[in-house]
Amino acid sequence: MVSRLDYNYLRSLMLRYLGIDISIYKVQFIYRRLIARMRALNLNSIEEYIVVLKRNPQELSYLLDNMTINVSQFFRDPHVWRAVREEVFKPIIDYKRSRGRRVIRIWSAGCARGEEPYTISMILHELLGPTLNGLTVTILATDIDPNAIEAAKLGGYDPKSLATVPPSLIRKYFYYDNMTGKYVVKDTIKRIVKFKVHDVTRHPPITLVDVIFCRYLLIYIAKDVQLTVLSNFYRALSSGGYLVLGASEFLPEKAYSMFETVNLRARIYRKRLNAD
Repeated sequence: MVSRLDYNYLRSLMLRYLGIDISIYKVQFIYRRLIARMRALNLNSIEEYIVVLKRNPQELSYLLDNMTINVSQFFRDPHVWRAVREEVFKPIIDYKRSRGRRVIRIWSAGCARGEEPYTISMILHELLGPTLNGLTVTILATDIDPNAIEAAKLGGYDPKSLATVPPSLIRKYFYYDNMTGKYVVKDTIKRIVKFKVHDVTRHPPITLVDVIFCRYLLIYIAKDVQLTVLSNFYRALSSGGYLVLGASEFLPEKAYSMFETVNLRARIYRKRLNAD
């Protein structure tokens, strides 16, 4: 494991150069990420890796990439997206229309390289049509990693990244770039997605959102930090707003005072109106 001295030194470097506080993560997770970088550099000990960091602060950026796990895919866990379409998006759309409201705000927290927010955009375009049926929809996509955000803005993906996208949607919402060999998301899907570097553990939450997607992020952070993040999500959500977690994540027991279960298998929860 990482000694306390090495851990504190690593933490101070990340704070100084990247503004990232690694104490939000579980220690075991930090250790696994360090081991991965050590293997990539053919190093045999944490002490050797610390020496590399002292000589080359750029290595911190590579470690950050390794820690932020920018691995995602379009329509990850298809059953979740079917549930989101029927049990989240349709009720929200009906609610907005019944009250003459036109604005829908969605937050994709920990959006990695953009697969999730673009998936959301495609589903809403399929539900509402190319003009979104007169609704003003904004998908706020955030991540701690600036490199991931820049890649997401470009919206170009290798063919294998689209393995879970129905062929009809590929034809409809992507074009093939011969120069890069990538499929690029069309502007019709991009235009409602707004990307921003944001740390859910330190920065003030985005407010007045109808749905928050935070999938496969909480499992990497410490329990006390999880509750802080969930409290921020509670404040960020509009009355009756929805929270969608990853399929392998569970809402901590203390968080049930803030959220009620909508669909346990799909990890869909809803903001309670009167939280303790």
